[in-house]
Amino acid sequence: MSRPQLIKWTLLSTLIFIIGPGCTFVSRRIEAREQKEYADKTGRPQQTTDEQWTHVQIQNYERGLKTRREKEHYSKLLPWFRNEDEKLEYLSLGSMREKIEWANDKKIWNRARSPNDEMKSLMQSQDIAIGMPMEYVLKAWGDPISRQTSGNPLFKNEKWRYERSVPTQEGFKKEVRIVYFEGGKVVGWETD
Repeated sequence: MSRPQLIKWTLLSTLIFIIGPGCTFVSRRIEAREQKEYADKTGRPQQTTDEQWTHVQIQNYERGLKTRREKEHYSKLLPWFRNEDEKLEYLSLGSMREKIEWANDKKIWNRARSPNDEMKSLMQSQDIAIGMPMEYVLKAWGDPISRQTSGNPLFKNEKWRYERSVPTQEGFKKEVRIVYFEGGKVVGWETD
């Protein structure tokens, strides 16, 4: 290979090497800029699902609860929201008066006072289910031996411990039940 061909080949391979990784870097920068512009317009990152975005918004609104009255009202309503969208709708309201009116219009307090047929049946049979509010668990199983709160008590994320004697072929044994709550509703339980 002659010297001019060697120089040309060396320059060409260097240029390809520089352009190759550089293009990837440039395209990543463009993609990141487009995502940032999208986030600036909507307030929501592009890769976020609707469910994740709703959760983020709820957390932001929860942090924005300032007065003791606001926090207590929200905490009382927490187990009675039907879904995350309803919770978000409530939290996005501006004044306390609007929130109280919203709760009255939605008849939230009626949900607490009159359980549906499924919940009534579960309480009568001393059973629990996913989504059951704390108040109904108390009616079904009574007071727990211990309660542990995770994080801010306002959000009603708790773990309750129950103990009872159950009959076996050898006599009786102690059974331990642990119930987990998030937002004042049962999310799971375990029995030892």
